[in-house]
This record gives sequence, structure tokens and C-alpha cells, in this order.
Amino acid sequence: MLKHLQTFKTVYETRNFSQAAEQLFISQPTVSTQIKQLENELNTTLFTRNGRQEILPTSSGTKLYRHAQKLLEQWDATKLAMQTDQITSRPICRLGASHTTASVVLPTLLTQLAAYSDQYQFQITLANSTSILTQMTQHKLDFGLVEKPIVTDQINRVAFGQDELVHAGDFTSPLWLIREPNSGVRHYTEAYLKARNIKPAQTMVIHSNQIIADLLDQGIGQSIISRHVLSHTVPTETLSANYHRQFYLLTKTGTEPTLQAVQTIITTELQKLS
Repeated sequence: MLKHLQTFKTVYETRNFSQAAEQLFISQPTVSTQIKQLENELNTTLFTRNGRQEILPTSSGTKLYRHAQKLLEQWDATKLAMQTDQITSRPICRLGASHTTASVVLPTLLTQLAAYSDQYQFQITLANSTSILTQMTQHKLDFGLVEKPIVTDQINRVAFGQDELVHAGDFTSPLWLIREPNSGVRHYTEAYLKARNIKPAQTMVIHSNQIIADLLDQGIGQSIISRHVLSHTVPTETLSANYHRQFYLLTKTGTEPTLQAVQTIITTELQKLS
């Protein structure tokens, strides 16, 4: 009967059976049948015709519309409450990733984790490596993916995969695109500039590897950036092995029992990159 009330509400608001059918993605005869069944159930007339197309609600129709609105709103609220209960009943898994690992590692990892979305509610956070570590120590994240060799008490660090930083972009440009302080790439950028005694005439601080990569692809500026996030059209300069770095998985010393299965999935997937 709720379906019939939704049909009635749409007809009431459009004053037209054809338009109601289009909005509800059903046929006009189906609309007519449902309205007729509703009238039979309530033993009243809900609409009268005014010309060929327009219809007008009767006093009974207007009265039913007020009640139908409330009933349908209550039903929507009930469905939302049930869905929320189902979502919150699943364990929450909070995964943080640095911007580079987000570009290089996350797509493949999340593809694997997506298969377990019916068992866990995944929340993904992007931030720089230092912020990821801080959030883990504050119990705001359960797992972290970073490219900076940082660690603290109660946090375990496991190396996997490897990243290569390169000098990329328009090498004659006075504009340097650099990451924010505490970013792993910012540390390497400062080391590169110091080693070559470069003092950029212009800088732009950007909190996203992808935005920097997009600007470089448009021929704007130069930067130290992961080779993995660049398109093949961006000019690059290969640097020494000092600019090769590990990726790291950060886990808590005492992983929540409900998340141990997720940790196994993550660890197994990341080992393939080693």
C-alpha cells in the first residue's frame, strides 16, 4: 500500500497521470490502476478530471495527501534508521595514507578491501606522513601507509615496496612546486635544493601530489616528485639512490581483534609490492 500512496502523492503534485508515470518510471495504466485500487480500499473518490489532461483532487484526496506525506516521511525515516543500524553494526576500519602512497598503493589495495565492505565500514583519510603517525597515536586511525621512516611507541612499522623521486617539469622555470612542511617529499625537496645550492625565485606550496603532477603536465613549474604519479609527457631527471625510499605500513601494537582479519588482508596485499 505504501507504493500506492507514493503513486497517489506524485499524481496529486503533478495533477497529471502521464507526468506521474514518467517520474515514477512506470506505465500510465499502472498509475491509473493503483489510484483505482486506493479509491476502492478507502471507498472514496480521490480525483476528478478537469478537461482531457488536468485532474483535480477531491476533498478526500486533499485530506489523504496530508496524511500520506506524514506516512511516507515516517517510512523514509524508518528505512534510514534501519540502514544506519546495519552500517554501524559493522566494525569501522580507519585507514590513513600519505599522498604518494594514496596514488601508488591505494587503488590496488582498496580494490581488495572493497570485497569486504559487507563486513567492515572502511574510512579512508589522506594526509602527510607525520599527520598519519600522529592520528594513529591519538587512536584516530587503525592503519597507516606512509613513505617516511617514522615510528613511535605502540606503533609497528613494516617496510614494503619502494618509491623513486625524480626532478620533473620545466627545468628552466623559476617556479618550484613544493609540498607542505612535514611532508616526506618536502624533506627530499629541501635536501635537493640545498645540495645544488638552489634558492627558488618563486615557490608554490601545494598539499597534493596529484595537483602538482597535473600542473607539471601542463608545463607549469618544476618539482621533486614521485615518478609513479607523473604522466609520460613530463620531462624528468633521474636522481641518485638517495632519492629512492621505502613505503611503510604502520600498525598498532595491539590491533583490535575485530580488525585482525583486515590487517592480514592488507599485509598480504602489500607484500606483493615488495
